[in-house]
Amino acid sequence: MVTKKESEMPIKEFLKSKVGEVEKEIENYIPRKASKKWIEDALGKTIFELDLEAYTKGVNEPIWDLLDRGGKRFRPVMTCICSEAVGGKWEEALRLAPMVELIHNGTLMQDDVEDDSVARRGKACTHKIFGVDTAVNTGTIMFYWPLVKIMNDEFKLGDAKKLQIYDLYSKELLRVCSGQAWDIAWHHGGFTPNEKHYLNMCLSKTGVLTRFACQLGAIVGGATQEQYEALGDFGQIVGVGFQIQDDILELTETSFKEKKGSIGGDIHEGKRTLIIIRTLEKANSSDKKRLVEILDSHTSDEKVIQEALDIINKYDGIAYSKKTAEKLIEDAWKKVDKVLPENNAKIMLKKFAEYLVDRKI
Repeated sequence: MVTKKESEMPIKEFLKSKVGEVEKEIENYIPRKASKKWIEDALGKTIFELDLEAYTKGVNEPIWDLLDRGGKRFRPVMTCICSEAVGGKWEEALRLAPMVELIHNGTLMQDDVEDDSVARRGKACTHKIFGVDTAVNTGTIMFYWPLVKIMNDEFKLGDAKKLQIYDLYSKELLRVCSGQAWDIAWHHGGFTPNEKHYLNMCLSKTGVLTRFACQLGAIVGGATQEQYEALGDFGQIVGVGFQIQDDILELTETSFKEKKGSIGGDIHEGKRTLIIIRTLEKANSSDKKRLVEILDSHTSDEKVIQEALDIINKYDGIAYSKKTAEKLIEDAWKKVDKVLPENNAKIMLKKFAEYLVDRKI
């Protein structure tokens, strides 16, 4: 549970204190080495023979290679906080919390292939180490393996909660892939989304996983329908704010860019972020034309990328994006504030929202 002392902690310190217990639970879903029982619990008994060494090499090792690089693990912690905020128990929510974290890391693995990224969390991307085929396949496995514990009824949730989780799971997984479809189409060129298009893409690509985390916690904690919906709305907006802040950090924080493995990666990929959309809206005709040319060229030339940054910095895209994220979070919190009882988990939930749109890395 979130103690009074913990509710007074800085959010980064609180998150750090919870990483160990989250990662212990993740190993209950995906062990570091494949075993006959683990595979057959999910896939059913084989009538032939399992090659455990090959499965470990093709699934478990790539997954843990990525997970061991770290990560904020804020989504599983949000699941636990939301459960406790509506009257549930932290420990019960923690057993399900790895579901969203595994899906999230599966999207990272596949996104890096789709974007032809070089590095993730300070190391070579999974597809650079294990191959594109392994990264695509393992990322897909990470989408579905978390369902095994629900299918096997390990948590004795009851039919109503199981059905609600299945429904939530399938919808959010489809939405996250749809969000990526828009993002890919835009940075291939030929499309320039407006602000509402972009925010909708963020809802689908990034917002769904924080919404999933919050609503999963709400289900386990026995939330009312009003609480369930409010936490879902809040979660998806937190995700949008997180994505906007990601876009800002990509262009402004050297340490963030170095950890991502590229300088101006979003410009190289031609991404139409809110910063870019606002810049194109405000720029004069020559700056607008040149920025679009650079984005559509997918250049790796640092001088050309700097030229794009110089255009962006002439206008208010970064400040506007920051203000937009803050306003979205503020409005979403008002709805949650009305339906949650006052408790330590609620205090920490608000701190989460403030941190995710004000972080530096």
